[in-house]
Amino acid sequence: MNSPLIWLSGADPEILRSCPYGERVKYLGLGGAVLTTSMLGALSCGFALHMAMRLPLVVCVVLALAWGVAIMNLDRWLISGTQRRATIGQNLMLAAPRVLLGVLIGLVVSTPLTLRIFQDEINAELQVMQREAQDIFARKLATDERFARIPQLTESVAAMQADLDKGGDVSGNPAVAKARADYAAADKAYQAAVNQVICEDDGSCGSGKAGQGKSYQLKKNNRDRLKRERAAQAEAVTQAEAAARGTRTGSLGQVRTDLEATRAELAKSIEARDAAQAEFAASERNNEGLLARMTAMSRLTDANPTLFTAHLVLILFLTAFEVLPVLFKILLSIGSPSVYDRLRERKDEAFHDVAADDLQGGQDLALYENQARRTAETASIDAFVQEIVDVQREVAQTVLQEWRHQQLKAAHQNPMQFVMPADDDDTLVLGAGQSGPFVNPAPAPAPRSPNGYSVPTIP
Repeated sequence: MNSPLIWLSGADPEILRSCPYGERVKYLGLGGAVLTTSMLGALSCGFALHMAMRLPLVVCVVLALAWGVAIMNLDRWLISGTQRRATIGQNLMLAAPRVLLGVLIGLVVSTPLTLRIFQDEINAELQVMQREAQDIFARKLATDERFARIPQLTESVAAMQADLDKGGDVSGNPAVAKARADYAAADKAYQAAVNQVICEDDGSCGSGKAGQGKSYQLKKNNRDRLKRERAAQAEAVTQAEAAARGTRTGSLGQVRTDLEATRAELAKSIEARDAAQAEFAASERNNEGLLARMTAMSRLTDANPTLFTAHLVLILFLTAFEVLPVLFKILLSIGSPSVYDRLRERKDEAFHDVAADDLQGGQDLALYENQARRTAETASIDAFVQEIVDVQREVAQTVLQEWRHQQLKAAHQNPMQFVMPADDDDTLVLGAGQSGPFVNPAPAPAPRSPNGYSVPTIP
C-alpha cells in the first residue's frame, strides 16, 4: 500500500489499509494523474530549453527532470491542501485559487508542447518573418546617411571607368565632333558633286546632253572645289583630333586618381553596409527562440482560422491534464463523505485530542517545574543567609573573647587605670565606657557587623 502513487495523491496509507478497495483505486488514479502532469511538464520544459536556449541534450534532460519534480511537488501540495469543508460554498471558495493556479501552470506547460507540435508551420513562418525583417532593414540602410551615397559613388565609378576604357578616343571632344561633322558635310557635298559630274557626262541628268560641254565643266569645277574643301576639313579633323589627344592624355591621369579615391570610398561604404547586413542576418537566423516562435504562432492563428481552432483545442486539452487532479479532489470534496474521509476526520480528531493533552501536560509540567525551581531558590537563599549569620556570630564571639582577655590582663597589671577620682569629692568612678574626666578613657564604640551585631574594637 506504500505505493508512490499513493504518496503523490497525498492520501494516508495507514487509513487506506482500512478502506475498501475502491478507495485505494481512487487515490491510485489521483496519484497517477499527478505523475502524468509532472511528466508533461518535464517534456514541455525540455522542448522549451532546446528551442529557446539551444542547450546540450544532457543539460536539457537534467533541467527538465528538475522542472518535472517541481510540478509534481506543486500538484501534490495543491491536492493535499484541498480538504473537505462543511458546505459546498466553502469547498468551492477553497478550491478556486487552486484551480486558477492549476490553469496557469497548465498554460505554461502546454505552450512549448503546442509549439513543438506545430513546428513545421512555425519554421516556415519564421522564414517569412526573417525575410520581412531583412527587407525592412534593407530599406533602413538605403535611407541611412552612412550608405546614401553608395548609388552615386557607383555611378561615378562606372562613368570614370568607361572614360578610361576609351583610352585615346577623342570622339567625345566637342571640337573633334564639330570638325568631323563639318568633314562629313563636305564629303557628302563632294560625293553629290561627283555624281553630278558623272551623270552630266553620260547625259542622264543636268542638261541631258552627253559629253563634256559647258555644263559638264561647271559641275566638274564645283566638284574640284568641294574636293579641296573636303581635304581642308579632313586636315581640320586631323588637327582637332591631335589637339584633343594631347588634352586627353593629360586628363587621364587625373581620372585614374579620382577613380581610385572614389572606389576606395565606395568599397568602405559597401563593406560597412555588408557588415551591418551580415550582423542583422546572423541575429535573425538565431532569432528562433521561444518568443519568436510564439509570435509566429500568433501570426499563423490570426491568418488561419483552422489552425487557430486546432491550437486552442490543444492548449485546452493539455491544460485540462494539469487541472484534472485538483478538479478530481474538488469533486471528491463536494460529494458525500467517503469511508476514507470519515476515517481521516476521526484520525484528525484523535490526533487533536492527543496533541491537546500533550500540550496541557507540558504546560502543567512547566508550571510545576517553575514552582519547584522557585521553592528551591528560596530555600537556598534562606540557608545562605543563615550561614552568613552563623559565621558573623562566631566572629563576634571570638573578637569579644579576645577583647575580654586583653581587658582583664590590663586590669590585673594596672587596676588604677580604670579608676579616676571625682573633682568634687573622693568618690571613685570606673572608666569602662563611661564619659567624663577618666584617667584612661574607654575605647571608641565598636563597629557593627553586616548582620547588625556590635563587634567590640580591640584597643
